[in-house]
Amino acid sequence: MPMVQLTHVKGALTDEQKDQLSERMTRVLLMIEGDADTPGGRSIAWVLFNEIEPRTWAIGGRFDATYVGQAGKFLITVTVPEGSMNQTNKSAVHKAVNDAVLDITGIPDQDGAGRSVWVIINEVTEGHWGGGGRTISVGQIAKIAGVPLDGDLFAFVKNYFNAKKRVFAGADYPADTAGLMLRPTEDPRASPGA
Repeated sequence: MPMVQLTHVKGALTDEQKDQLSERMTRVLLMIEGDADTPGGRSIAWVLFNEIEPRTWAIGGRFDATYVGQAGKFLITVTVPEGSMNQTNKSAVHKAVNDAVLDITGIPDQDGAGRSVWVIINEVTEGHWGGGGRTISVGQIAKIAGVPLDGDLFAFVKNYFNAKKRVFAGADYPADTAGLMLRPTEDPRASPGA
């Protein structure tokens, strides 16, 4: 279930800018899911805005704008399932998020305007997503979003987890170790498999 948490100083964004950023961040999340702009894909594309007081965020030891880029202070965490993105996709997400913030704040991308717009991609280990009291696998997330499990996007995910499984097996990890790929069709409460 990919999600974006956008932390910013209170008052830095108007409600209209939040509406625009919400849609832009949703499109980023749908891009991560293989352009799955479906009702299922949108239902798991969450965008959270965390407003904080100006005196709770210092950069360079200062609360003023001495070390802040023209676009302002933004810390954006994009949370995705482990193994769901290669480095090319991650770089595309970094750029798309930065571009969205600059566009919506009306700041041209020049002279370090976005130097205080930080984007962190957080990969959640397989077996750590849960909803409705159940463990949710990367395969189940893909199915909800409408990503074909036999397509190119999910082939990367399968290869990633097959490599991880070989490493775990070579190190004699137990077969039910968290972090191995759960079958997308199995009951998520059952033991993990490939």
